[in-house]
Amino acid sequence: MKTLKKYIAEKYLIAKLSVAEFVESERGDTNFVSMLLIIGIVVVLAGLFLTLMRTTIWTNITTKVTEFFNELG
Repeated sequence: MKTLKKYIAEKYLIAKLSVAEFVESERGDTNFVSMLLIIGIVVVLAGLFLTLMRTTIWTNITTKVTEFFNELG
């Protein structure tokens, strides 16, 4: 009976330590999440830049092209 209790206690301890290690270990998850966060920020900033600057850039290009063709005659 003592051997069975020892075996059960040993397996319980191994299981408990394995679960604790699984819960606490990062194994690169932090780097992956950080990279996804950085990529998300870059995509949002690029979208804002394109949205806000598109009208300004398009207006400037249209003005320059119009002026160029008007100067040609």
